[in-house]
Amino acid sequence: MRAFPVARSDAIERIEWLGEQIPYPAADIRGDTYPMTWAADGQIYASSGDPNWGPSPWGLDVERFVGDPPDYRIEQVNPMVDFTGWGGWGPKPAGMISVKGVLYLAVQNLQGKKPPVYGSKSQNGTDAHVFASTDLGKTWSPSVWATPFHPMFPGHRFGGPAFVNFGQDNAQARDEYVYAVSSDQWDNGSHLLLGRVHQDKIQDPAAWQWVRQLDDAGGPKWTSELGAARAVLSDDRWISTPEMVYLKGISRYLLLTWRLNEDFSPTDGSRLIIYDAPQPWGPFTLAHYEEVWQTQDMNCYCPRIPLKWIEPDGLTGWLQFSGSWASMTGGGLSPHYRSHVRRFRVQMK
Repeated sequence: MRAFPVARSDAIERIEWLGEQIPYPAADIRGDTYPMTWAADGQIYASSGDPNWGPSPWGLDVERFVGDPPDYRIEQVNPMVDFTGWGGWGPKPAGMISVKGVLYLAVQNLQGKKPPVYGSKSQNGTDAHVFASTDLGKTWSPSVWATPFHPMFPGHRFGGPAFVNFGQDNAQARDEYVYAVSSDQWDNGSHLLLGRVHQDKIQDPAAWQWVRQLDDAGGPKWTSELGAARAVLSDDRWISTPEMVYLKGISRYLLLTWRLNEDFSPTDGSRLIIYDAPQPWGPFTLAHYEEVWQTQDMNCYCPRIPLKWIEPDGLTGWLQFSGSWASMTGGGLSPHYRSHVRRFRVQMK
């Protein structure tokens, strides 16, 4: 195993798989990324990047995951026809959370394709903005047609905020703040920033704060200047679009990320990395690592843990993830380009 910049977890032994991965059975329901949240109405809401079905097959949409694996179904709530552009050329979902009955969707690449920070082939993840819906995804504000439109978080440093979810409608939140993590690139980035904002000011960029350093006791010191923020975790080219959830049953935060074996390649395979921590700012330790995540041709990415799918023991649940976007000979995309789930259990020490 490669050397990681942190120690092995002293709380979690590993993630144990309780079955094989299961692709979504409807092969025409396509898409990837799937940031998701457990909303006030009891359903899971998600956003798919380049959904490849419905009225707007690129950009992003808003979906509802109904039921439990393996028999869940995906419904399109809003095709988000104003959000267009394939891959890094268009807006893509980065994070979703439900707070006080309102859905918030963080979207990146609001100003189109830009060069990656690292390498030459990786996909950018820049210029993020938070949109809100008070009617469970049917309508969203602000309008992307507002003139001029300025993203809340310009540039790459906080270019893909993934909200930290705390149970249904964020009911298990640690305090009155909403937290979010972001890598500095969609795939194979290097630095993870942690931000927070009061739950009543999520769409106000001036209200956001970021960790600028940790004190001698490991506690965070905050700054309102994004340029002064410092990473809570760094690993050169090993931190892609992240996911962080709080598992109340074990009082731990799980940080999930992934690495493509070749920059922005849909065919060379990927690796799964899961960290754990007692606080959202760390200290992070390595809980699980897979050198080969599923199979090379599946080329998995964007792991998610839907908190609604965590079972009463607090340890067992379902991982949801995306599969290869490779183009197939003769046209079309890989059959892996859809939602996948796999049942797991957290093995504690």
